[in-house]
Amino acid sequence: MAERLKRRGLIILISDLLDDPDKIISGLRHFRHNRHEVCVFQLLDPQELQLDYDGDVVFEDLETTEKIKTYPSFIRQEYQNEVRKYIEYFRSRCYENRIDYQLIETRLSLDVALMDYLIKRNRLK
Repeated sequence: MAERLKRRGLIILISDLLDDPDKIISGLRHFRHNRHEVCVFQLLDPQELQLDYDGDVVFEDLETTEKIKTYPSFIRQEYQNEVRKYIEYFRSRCYENRIDYQLIETRLSLDVALMDYLIKRNRLK
């Protein structure tokens, strides 16, 4: 995609970023290499961040239909640590590559989250 864009522009990615992190960063870096301005909004549900379920829960992968039964209370702390590491990976790699990064929770409306980002960005300039 980066090669098809002939003029510099603003690239906005809104995604959960739940894919191969190195490939995502590589693609974003390619846009930066071509001198595009890049903004990444990582969109996650609060449950993806907290895993705040009670009792036993069955999780189903919507892409593979694989199911896993677990007790979230047993794995919550380790899960939250891994999610924090994953988010920090993107935050730090984006910063290193001069890519704007913003985590957005789905409980916020997108227009409010984008407005908050634009206000923050305007203060930094």
